[in-house]
Amino acid sequence: MAKQDMGALQDAAEVAAALVLEGYADQWVEGAIFPREMAFFLARCMTEDVSVVVESGRQDGYSTEILGEWASRNGRRLVSIDLEQDSARAAACRQRLAHLPIELVKGSAYEEFGRWSDRLRGERVGFLVDGPKGWPAISMMAAGLGDNVRLMAIHNLTIGGSERAFFEQFGGAEVFYEAALAESGPRWHELCEREIDIAIRAGAARSLEASSLGVLVLDPERRRRVRGALRGEFGLHQPRVVRALWWLGAYRATTKLYGLSYRLLGR
Repeated sequence: MAKQDMGALQDAAEVAAALVLEGYADQWVEGAIFPREMAFFLARCMTEDVSVVVESGRQDGYSTEILGEWASRNGRRLVSIDLEQDSARAAACRQRLAHLPIELVKGSAYEEFGRWSDRLRGERVGFLVDGPKGWPAISMMAAGLGDNVRLMAIHNLTIGGSERAFFEQFGGAEVFYEAALAESGPRWHELCEREIDIAIRAGAARSLEASSLGVLVLDPERRRRVRGALRGEFGLHQPRVVRALWWLGAYRATTKLYGLSYRLLGR
């Protein structure tokens, strides 16, 4: 990373850490994206001048609330997609987020991600996926990579996993904050200390040493390579096949494609 770019990211990380420290770090619960991971994603959104974030998988709304607060303060937009299978949990989540200008979408990510990717062609977009997981999530994001998409991010990239290796193949170690923010400012250090204390008290099951949210910044060459990726792990849902279905307007067929791939191939 160029020295100038590193400085811009460090400055953005300080702003993002300050926002997350305003009560959001203390609200973290097991299973949610860690506070520093959210701050890193926001910092990348700032340096890449993202105007709209498309999030898939909001569960109880922890990361969604942080994204919504950032969007509200900075004149940005947030589209959040979730199946909302648990109606009581979904209602509580919607109430939690009611004060923020978020487009809350109920539906299958495999369908709605395609619809919103098409609708937002004129925006500078960042993708954040925490449901679905793994290769289905990666192929879904890859299928939506128009020239306007500045970054793509996914949670639960475990050390030694092939999905993590895929992200590192294109972005190197800097897709994770440990490498990208090896040097950081006082607010980031404060957030680090707060997060570790909260996570230990909550009995966090995940490692506090290595983050699992990969954030891949997309230049034209990376975008082209990710869009065109052909891998056995994608099964039937190769990005170019998913993209073709979306282009035809066959959004519902996309969900069926992912389901068929899992039934036939286990992936």
